[in-house]
Amino acid sequence: MPQKTRLQILGEIVTDYTPARHEAQMLPKNHQRFLWYANFKRLHPASWANPENIPYVAVTGLIDAYSQLPRRPDLAFNSLWSATNSSYNDLYLASHLSHGAALTDSKSIEYSLERISHQLHKSIPISGVVSGGLSSISIFDLLKEYIKIAPDKNFNFVAQYVLRGIAVESHNMRQAATTTKIREILIPSTYLTFKKRFPKIHNKISNSTGLKFSNLCTISETPCRTDVDFGIQQANSEQARRLVHATGKILRQEAIAANVTKSSTQIGFDDHKHWLSFLILPLLYATRNTAAHGNAASRLNSIFTNGNSISSSTWTFLFCYIYFSLILLCQSKITINDLEPLYENTRINI
Repeated sequence: MPQKTRLQILGEIVTDYTPARHEAQMLPKNHQRFLWYANFKRLHPASWANPENIPYVAVTGLIDAYSQLPRRPDLAFNSLWSATNSSYNDLYLASHLSHGAALTDSKSIEYSLERISHQLHKSIPISGVVSGGLSSISIFDLLKEYIKIAPDKNFNFVAQYVLRGIAVESHNMRQAATTTKIREILIPSTYLTFKKRFPKIHNKISNSTGLKFSNLCTISETPCRTDVDFGIQQANSEQARRLVHATGKILRQEAIAANVTKSSTQIGFDDHKHWLSFLILPLLYATRNTAAHGNAASRLNSIFTNGNSISSSTWTFLFCYIYFSLILLCQSKITINDLEPLYENTRINI
């Protein structure tokens, strides 16, 4: 009897759902991809011993996030983002007292990045037990540690939508006077935002891996007109995959190469806030939007899910955890000393 495909199994689950059948498609609880959880350190702010000091709405989302770990880090991230959303909105509202202005994610996130950028130089005290030789670490260097341990899959996620956006725009320039242009509505906003906000890095990719990737594509709209078919031939699929990985390395290198200087001038960035936005918007906010708007398959129900998907989703959760915590720091809901667990979490193997 031929082995069932992942899509056939998915069809059986959705048409005759049982928790046991769904559970059978997940990695077992004792799988090595979940071993990180034994060493995961949670925030434990001293001031929260008084319940009146707890950010009520945010922690309700945080508790839901904890409840999904370790087996569904993708769902944990969704709940953690709700807590983060509440926190950055509160941070914005407490500082902007004008009447009539609309509250939006973009305004609140921008303001949170501005506030966090002024905290980058601050040092987190590290105790001898977990120090690895350090007595303290700056917030800037801590963020870099998270970038260093990020699975390739996280940067490849960004690389893929950047390369595809470049390929579609290249196709449209060549087809300017024809009806085979791809409608702009099918160009992901994540790509357009990346191009607008990070032009130096976009140009670097466009002139290297982007050009090569575009040359592999024969682009058209799918028959249902809801997506783009990139038309990459099977013979070129491995080369396309290598270009995605190479682009992911460029993105990681740009993030790590940035330096804190008095002039706030970065290699590919205008200032510290610009650098922070490069970390938060493509790696976290784009992931959140992709899930929230149904632009991709549910991360761990996908027919392409594997162990790397678990690790990628785990890192996304952990990186959102530091973003959430830094917003709390800006709100004075926690202190710099409360951030030591975030350093400990960079030392676990995901």
